[in-house]
Amino acid sequence: MARSRFQEGTLGVEGKGNRAHYFVRFRVYLADGSSARKKVTVGLVSKLSKREANKQKAAIVARETSQLPEVLAEQRGEMSFERFYHDRFLPLKADWSKAHHKNFTWQMDNYVLPKFGKLAISDVDKVMVQSHLNSLCPKYSRSSIRHVREKLVTVFEEAVDQEFISKNPAKKTVIPTAARAPKKPIMTVEQLIQLIDGINNVRDRAIFLVGTFCAPRTSEVFGLSWKQFHQSAEGEPVENYFLIDQIGYDGEILHTTKTEASKAKVHIGPMTLAAILKLRAEAKDTSPDALLFGSTNKNGRSKKGAPMSAGAWLTKRVQPIADALGIPFKVNFRATRRTACTLVQEHGHSLASAQGFLRHASPGTTADVYTITVPESVKLAVNDYEERVFAARKTPKLVRVK
Repeated sequence: MARSRFQEGTLGVEGKGNRAHYFVRFRVYLADGSSARKKVTVGLVSKLSKREANKQKAAIVARETSQLPEVLAEQRGEMSFERFYHDRFLPLKADWSKAHHKNFTWQMDNYVLPKFGKLAISDVDKVMVQSHLNSLCPKYSRSSIRHVREKLVTVFEEAVDQEFISKNPAKKTVIPTAARAPKKPIMTVEQLIQLIDGINNVRDRAIFLVGTFCAPRTSEVFGLSWKQFHQSAEGEPVENYFLIDQIGYDGEILHTTKTEASKAKVHIGPMTLAAILKLRAEAKDTSPDALLFGSTNKNGRSKKGAPMSAGAWLTKRVQPIADALGIPFKVNFRATRRTACTLVQEHGHSLASAQGFLRHASPGTTADVYTITVPESVKLAVNDYEERVFAARKTPKLVRVK
């Protein structure tokens, strides 16, 4: 079994009936540098949900593995890359978000450890690292290879800092020119309106309009709760927006955002507002903490009311319509954000307005971005973008895809 499973802890169940209980198994390291497996009972299955058991598992593993033995000088160069990564690098990253940790470890497990994991960390040199980066193209894009290189640099830099090696073998490597450019498709106005017209379900339509015209990130779309939705009252200045301050990730709500600039008000155009109000009129729960697009638990995989699976929704509810329309790429909210950025600027709005629309970080972003109102130029850009797309609907109306 992979070492990382023990370091993070493996949750299991043993026993039957009312004696069934959760246990966690992990690896602890002794003063002489050796290691041993350890097993700790967590609690009865009848008393704990799996999510609560996982939380207790994390606390147990953190407590039991918080102290690692000092490595003797003669052992440092002989330690395998994989062991250093799991035992000396990851424990220092307690401040990482769950999403960042998952992304980092996935790329390491798939693109780095199979190549370097069993080698002594001192045996890996610059030529080996560069050769590995070269081998990833042209199958992978420059962006993907850059991420792999950045992770290698980060791990080796920690090895230098801990004096396991004298210099970083990945630091002066380069991204191969043969690496292919990443695919960044955008939709045309006609494709957008055809997709919108093909979505008849009230909730699905609201999700797609929010994702298209508010241009949030995927995790932000499925983390939206009703307390984040604000509609201006009659007689007040028009100020319809979502306050982005949380995300939906891996079935949970996380009170964080990608960057500080991401914490901001997102303007809602009139057509999208109408779709949200229609959804609210039909929703069973519009309490402040209830999600706009919470799971209905129809597939039994997500707790009712928890964030939906973005991938499952896009695959089942949007992609079949896109395929029927002949759109030659996968439609997701990265594509809608790129489309929004391109079409807003094509319609004559400034780069600054597009940047405000997408909430990208910039040198001018300040700590009070959380509370500032949406600039009028951004509102105008959003409204014009939405109006331009809906104006593309032809007469007779485009045939909807069932």
